[in-house]
Amino acid sequence: MNDYPSILGAARRIVEEVGLFQLSEWRRRPAGWAEEKAAKDLVSFVDLESERRLSPALKSLLPGSAFYGEEGEKSRGELTWVVDPVDGTTNYVCGLDWFCISVALFERDAEGIERPILGLVHRPRAREWYWALRGAGAWEESPGEAARRLPPTAALPLRKSLVCTGTPYRSPGTAKAFYEAAAAVTKAALDLRRLGSAALELCQVAAGRLQGFWEVDLKPYDVGAALLLLAETGCPVSTIGGARYEPFESMSIVTGAPGAAEELRAIVAPFYESLGA
Repeated sequence: MNDYPSILGAARRIVEEVGLFQLSEWRRRPAGWAEEKAAKDLVSFVDLESERRLSPALKSLLPGSAFYGEEGEKSRGELTWVVDPVDGTTNYVCGLDWFCISVALFERDAEGIERPILGLVHRPRAREWYWALRGAGAWEESPGEAARRLPPTAALPLRKSLVCTGTPYRSPGTAKAFYEAAAAVTKAALDLRRLGSAALELCQVAAGRLQGFWEVDLKPYDVGAALLLLAETGCPVSTIGGARYEPFESMSIVTGAPGAAEELRAIVAPFYESLGA
């Protein structure tokens, strides 16, 4: 049987080293220096080198494990590391301090369902950490403060909730639905934010600092680690259509505090109905 607490500690040391590499290259070039792998979807040598360092190091912790990353290798097995080496690349290359490394370990059960068993998110510049082990709670740690277990998320109505989202740069065909939904959410909620790193934003939902979130066309590596934090803090997660969220299949996600999440989904769903979301 695998010793997941020890594996988490070892993964943290690996991620910390990669975070130091990212900081050594941060703000060294003018904004806009990265390349486009698709329209408005940036990739830099920092993304590529970070993933190159993470893949063999993480796989060595669990011989035989697979690696599913954003920039290259995409294999899946009984145990799969699901990794975004830089979540928030646009922020990173523009010099904004809102980017992170997201690492999740997915386990495939007897029915073939893949779920995260370990999640780790690191914000290098702020030296912040968020992590979770299945059944052992979700935690956060900041410099000068002891690690804190995140409490169960309290229910909150949408009108008192700060909601976050992401613009649909990967799916321009959903833009009309998105902006109409965003206008409706802005009226119904406390306010609306777009920060540029889904992994970090979902950690803030788990920590209770954001109370609602929706987005389309996120990938498993965007959400893998944070999904476990959401589960461990009791945040409901679904697709915009109300189905169970499947990170390797679903094209939309809605989550938040109990109450706010359900209200949020009810507001945005009609705008996406024609898209089958």
